[in-house]
Amino acid sequence: MHRLSIAALLLLPLTAALAQGVNPAPRDYWKSCTIGKRDRGYTARIQGRYSVTEGSQALPTWLLRDDNGANDDYNTRRIRLGYFDELQDDLLYFVQVRRDWGANEFEIHDLYLSWNRPGFGNLVLGQSMVPFGRQYLTSDIQLPLGERPLAETLLVPDRAIGLLLYNHRATDRLGWYAGVYPGKGKNDWSTGSAIMAAARVEYLVAPNLNIGLQWACHPDTATSTFQRFLSRNGSAYGLQPLYAAGQVDETAYGVDVLYRNGPTSIWGGTTTRKADGGAVSVTANAWYLEAGHYIPFQGQDDKLELVLGYQDFDPNTAVTDQLDARWLAFGVNYHVEACKRQWRLNYTIRDEGADDVANNTLMLEYDHQF
Repeated sequence: MHRLSIAALLLLPLTAALAQGVNPAPRDYWKSCTIGKRDRGYTARIQGRYSVTEGSQALPTWLLRDDNGANDDYNTRRIRLGYFDELQDDLLYFVQVRRDWGANEFEIHDLYLSWNRPGFGNLVLGQSMVPFGRQYLTSDIQLPLGERPLAETLLVPDRAIGLLLYNHRATDRLGWYAGVYPGKGKNDWSTGSAIMAAARVEYLVAPNLNIGLQWACHPDTATSTFQRFLSRNGSAYGLQPLYAAGQVDETAYGVDVLYRNGPTSIWGGTTTRKADGGAVSVTANAWYLEAGHYIPFQGQDDKLELVLGYQDFDPNTAVTDQLDARWLAFGVNYHVEACKRQWRLNYTIRDEGADDVANNTLMLEYDHQF
């Protein structure tokens, strides 16, 4: 199946010869609020989803609401409320709270100060994203499909509290990011002396092609997205006691590409993550390829977008098991107002590496950014 899906992704741009729409000019993908966007204001968005998934198995799960039929129904999947203001000309603060599906209350999502020096970059202090992976760093409303690929959810570093320095326009072609974050887990800076470091460099190879490289290292990890994924599935490949003791060293690295040409965008990437507990070591690998193509619809050429994606996820390259995921997704997005107000209709075909279960999903989603 994967060869057919890759061929379909590569053929999608050729549909431009038959019908061409307009891919709206992309916004800055870096999600953090920075000086120069606006002096002050509110941010708010809500995301509602209705999905139907075959079967009702509780396992396996990839920490997605829609990967088993037990969650069939409507759900307010995501709520974000934020406020930012300039304390002075070059200093901004930002706070954002969230409530995602399964949560009973709001929690702090972002809380930081951002200091900007023209020609140098931004210095961010507080709780924010760790620079790793273009899709991870891009608001999901700007992505082709309704879910990020597993390479950009389960293998990337958690949000963290620390110090980030970046300049995504260091030159006309080069952007760079570097951060340090103390602590042993998500938004935790008070436990032990472990320090996570992360860095990303991206380069505009051609006017339509951007390539990114990233790396992260987190010694003495106690919790992470990868750890939670293994724990939720009842099998941590022998790592769980070592995570509980804060003795797992996690290292990740990856490459991503983004190609835009007229109505077509193609996203791709691969991530490798190693969890080394000394006595036990596990290497995970994942890659993905996604595409979107706008076609004319009712006299408008920036409303209807055809989308297609394939991903391969292997949480332990030493074994083949039910957690290995090979997924093909396709569908259509209708943009009421660019990406700020849009409908998504996606269908995902899921295959496991062993003991395949029925868990294909049909999903209808509405995004509204105020």
